[in-house]
Amino acid sequence: MGFSLWNIFKSGLLMTNAIMILHRRRFLAKYGLDHVDNMGCDPAEKPLQVQAIGLLQAVSYLKVPVIAANAITIVFEMILGGT
Repeated sequence: MGFSLWNIFKSGLLMTNAIMILHRRRFLAKYGLDHVDNMGCDPAEKPLQVQAIGLLQAVSYLKVPVIAANAITIVFEMILGGT
């Protein structure tokens, strides 16, 4: 696997897919990452955790574009015979 824009795109897509499958109430609530209000402390005390919660919430709005990107990736891999 070489270092190309296509491979960077695929790895970013895989990471986005991995973040999207994390269930908010079942998995993230155990670690206090389900909502900023459920952190148990002032958000200013843990800015990195607030950023992680924001990322997890923002990715939830990308469902339709990620499905389209997955479909395009699958088609390109089938046509071009991916590596």
